[in-house]
Amino acid sequence: MLRHPSVLVTLVSLVDRLPWPAEPTKRSRGHPRMYSDRLIVKALVVMIIRRLYTVYTFLAFLDQDAPLPQQLRPLLSEHGRFPTRRTWERRLVALPQHLPG
Repeated sequence: MLRHPSVLVTLVSLVDRLPWPAEPTKRSRGHPRMYSDRLIVKALVVMIIRRLYTVYTFLAFLDQDAPLPQQLRPLLSEHGRFPTRRTWERRLVALPQHLPG
């Protein structure tokens, strides 16, 4: 039996194919970013489709043992690490400032 990924998993994986602006050559002040804006956009797609309005509900959804969250967890991590709740909150608030119009 062939097992197809869900539509949500397909949409999240399609974010990787979107054209993305180049990283700025001059780094801003503060701690360097560990997670890309692309990862935050993937999380935003999941939150919009699943109607998860807070980061807490988003993380609670990903902690479930159901097949869909298990397929999404690897897509929402970078460098073998998963962002903390506070990182998700900060980056989702700052996302509109970083994306092109």
